[in-house]
Amino acid sequence: MKSERDSELEQKLFRLKASFLAEPYTSSGLRIEKLKALKSAIVNYKSALVEAARKDFSQRAELDTVMADMIPTVNHIEYICRHLKNWMRPDKRNPGVEFLPSRAYIEYVPKGVVGIIAPWNYPIQLSLVPLATAIGAGNKVMLKLSEHTPRVNDVIKSILLDLSTECTVIEGDAQMGVKFSELPFDHLFFTGSTHIGKKVYQASAGNLVPVTLELGGKSPVIVLSDANIEKVVLDLAFTKRMNCGQICVAPDYVLVHQEVFDAFVAKLKEKLTSINTTDDSTGLLNERHQSRLVSMLEQAESKGVSVWHSKPLEAAVANDFGVHLVFEPPRSLKVMQEEVFGPILSIFKVRDLEHAQSIVRSTEVPLACYLYTSDKCAQNDVKYRLECGSLSINDMLLHVAVADLPFGGVGSSGIGQYHSIEGFKAFSHGKGIFHSSDKAWRSKLFDKYSHVIGKILTWLYLK
Repeated sequence: MKSERDSELEQKLFRLKASFLAEPYTSSGLRIEKLKALKSAIVNYKSALVEAARKDFSQRAELDTVMADMIPTVNHIEYICRHLKNWMRPDKRNPGVEFLPSRAYIEYVPKGVVGIIAPWNYPIQLSLVPLATAIGAGNKVMLKLSEHTPRVNDVIKSILLDLSTECTVIEGDAQMGVKFSELPFDHLFFTGSTHIGKKVYQASAGNLVPVTLELGGKSPVIVLSDANIEKVVLDLAFTKRMNCGQICVAPDYVLVHQEVFDAFVAKLKEKLTSINTTDDSTGLLNERHQSRLVSMLEQAESKGVSVWHSKPLEAAVANDFGVHLVFEPPRSLKVMQEEVFGPILSIFKVRDLEHAQSIVRSTEVPLACYLYTSDKCAQNDVKYRLECGSLSINDMLLHVAVADLPFGGVGSSGIGQYHSIEGFKAFSHGKGIFHSSDKAWRSKLFDKYSHVIGKILTWLYLK
């Protein structure tokens, strides 16, 4: 028997579906107008978003909220506005000489109502970029926000007030997330852990809802002997402190060539030790998340694994946790079994690129891989032979902010992509159109001479 809450969810969905069916295909101009209104509201609520994020986390730097949450969101919305008219044009296809003078093309039409489940780590970007993409594709949206960021949620609801006919916001705990996943959307978009992603996939399967799953996994860094060690260290120190390492594409472990291993470790420790914690840095989400990370480190130390702390573990708190290095942990430990999602980094010594790739292949497929080398052969080897959602060469994290690059995983790190035209297509149905004249000459030929036509076609194609 359905609860009152389940019935309310369904009613909200059906109202959105009715609204969509009343105007199932809108012009590029109207869609862009809505997106510009969204962008303007985000900019107007900048201070409120910064303050809300600071309160939702144990501590959150303004830099993380503005640079990594708001700016990528606004940048993606502007990118969609610039390219949407071109994306919406019919995609001409060749019908083949045997079907001339008929025309073949694809029309990208909206799917209907898109369900979006957003995570807590980047509550602005990871809710509003999929939302903007879905609206750009002409859909209505039902947006489930994370229960862990209630203050940011309140600001987002204010931002979306003028788009209430386009988007309905849902809040609630994990149980609400389950009910949300079971709704008969026209497409379901989820960002979060692989573990929860599997449950979302199973729940949506009952209604045959197509899904996009943006998951995580353990993203590796491969450092070869010719790498610029100073750059690697700077990138790692920045990445593991940005949002306190709570990023789906943050590196979880580093595979360092044995020739530069000692120098790399020494420089990394020196850099992490020199970092001063300030009030304007991001902390872990809460004490529960802190306890999970502490248990990882304590388990490693209890098994005799070498662990280095930039801050003594007994002094680590959610808003000042430090960065911790774990050396050569066995695969059975939690630090290698789970996505870390925090300022912990495992480090391994490898003989060569093949050794490094064998270690990556022994884990689940990563959402991102980072390769540091100037060797073109090594770069090509990883490009073509190592399975991963995306590859960054001699850089880290920045690929996510490139509006013209698709973003998404493969295998255990996700299904489907968004950002750029790939996002527009993910939220659209590519409807194949075969357009012929209303004259009956071809039909008459088939009616009278089908046996002759059959022989000609057999000679052409099956000889």
